Amino acid sequence: MTHLKTLYLERNRLTGQIPDLNLASLGAFNVSYNLLNGSVPEGLRRMPASSFLGMPLCGGPLGPCPGEISPAPAPGQALAPGAHSSSSGGGGGGGGGKKLSGGAIAGIAIGSVAATLLVLGLLLLLCRRCGGKGYNAKDAAVAEMALKDKEVVGAPNGYGGYGAARAAPALAPAAAAAAPAPPSGGKKLVFLGPGPRVYDLEDLLRASAEVLGKGTFGTTYKAVLEMGPVVAVKRLKDSNLPEREFRDKIGAVASLDHPNLVPLQAFYFSKDEKLLVYEYVSMGSLSSSLHGNRGSGRTPLDWVARSGIALAAAKAIQYIHSTSPKASHGNIKSSNVLLSGPSEARVSDHGLAHLVGLAAAPTRASGYRAPEVTDLRKISQKADVYSFGVLLMELLTGKAPAHAVLNDEGVDLPRWVQSVVREEWTAEVFDVELLRDQHVEQEMMELLQLALDCAEQYPDKRPTMSEVVVRIEEIRASSLGSGERRRQQNGHETIESADRSSSMISELQAVGF
Repeated sequence: MTHLKTLYLERNRLTGQIPDLNLASLGAFNVSYNLLNGSVPEGLRRMPASSFLGMPLCGGPLGPCPGEISPAPAPGQALAPGAHSSSSGGGGGGGGGKKLSGGAIAGIAIGSVAATLLVLGLLLLLCRRCGGKGYNAKDAAVAEMALKDKEVVGAPNGYGGYGAARAAPALAPAAAAAAPAPPSGGKKLVFLGPGPRVYDLEDLLRASAEVLGKGTFGTTYKAVLEMGPVVAVKRLKDSNLPEREFRDKIGAVASLDHPNLVPLQAFYFSKDEKLLVYEYVSMGSLSSSLHGNRGSGRTPLDWVARSGIALAAAKAIQYIHSTSPKASHGNIKSSNVLLSGPSEARVSDHGLAHLVGLAAAPTRASGYRAPEVTDLRKISQKADVYSFGVLLMELLTGKAPAHAVLNDEGVDLPRWVQSVVREEWTAEVFDVELLRDQHVEQEMMELLQLALDCAEQYPDKRPTMSEVVVRIEEIRASSLGSGERRRQQNGHETIESADRSSSMISELQAVGF
């Protein structure tokens, strides 16, 4: 690690003493709020005191340890008390030393006063925010989740970037402990469904958190609870619904029960914070699997996996549509399709379009939005079908909708696919990982045609999700059958070749060879 420049290890419950890391390139270091003890090693004493907060440490920037001799003053620094200058000027040299010492003391004092004023200013600002809003300790702790967006570096877009972000501190830093105890009627985590209540809001706020991604409706965190469970927490943005209406809409979302939907476990509601707690799906998202690192060691998504994922997602959306003529998902995209098995998937973020207040007309930059949609809160079932058609194209082409280009001009994925098919160089449209399955070319073409039907410009021309599910099932059955037939055909060809070889040998032997 000789080239290591940054090392952040705060809030990881590390124990023991800090090893002497002799890393000359290290410029940023932090082990605050662990369970470490002892003294700061020599190699790290150049770091500021803020790198070692919340622990019984000593040495270096934290002051000398008990029994430790203070380092000798450097040339030009103040003389030790009682020492006298050898200058014949009646203490002139000593007087100069005393002036330097006084400046150092003044600098320390000014720094301390400035830090104190900063802390007081922050406390005053927090108090002014709390005044008239009814904030309690839990609300203040939940509000600090907003800071995690700035603390995490390299966070990917969408839910699917598992493990790509640096672990952030606990959801509730020391603010919760410093705030007064909440009243008995304070807000609580509301659980949904018959599942066990193995954690509460305090457990959730103490959990270590990691940003999974930032989406249309808010930021999603992976929260590792102290007692072991791992959950996904979505912090909604732009949600200003009254509590009763919010609870009614959340109840409708929680009532959806399908094996290909990610279940909503609980929610938290206050005037300024809304949290949704989901079951955590550990295999990541379709987006990260398609567009993540394609280097060595990656398991490619073949035809069986991709067609299975398409069928699972289609069944989830069909189920949502079956609950009501106006029921829709509202935000279908590859980062909301989470992989639960090699060819299985679960759809997340269903129903959230009805919980936020996006009054402004959205752009079509995401590439999944149907052309008739001008308000994210007004998503129809036919608009869901359009988004699913784009998702099918993404599965088949391996291209993200926002990144499909033609002649260096940005275009949306449906138009790019249509242009390729129109030019009759259709093989170019498929992901190279799919071209290895040459025996299912016909089935891939049929699924591509279904994607184009779903992404028709006019809603009335698009199929229903029930029709989509039936067609995908037929395509998958056909592909599995053609694969079996091909294996059998290969077996027959091998036998016939062996018979021909045996017959040829007999004929050659008969004529004297």
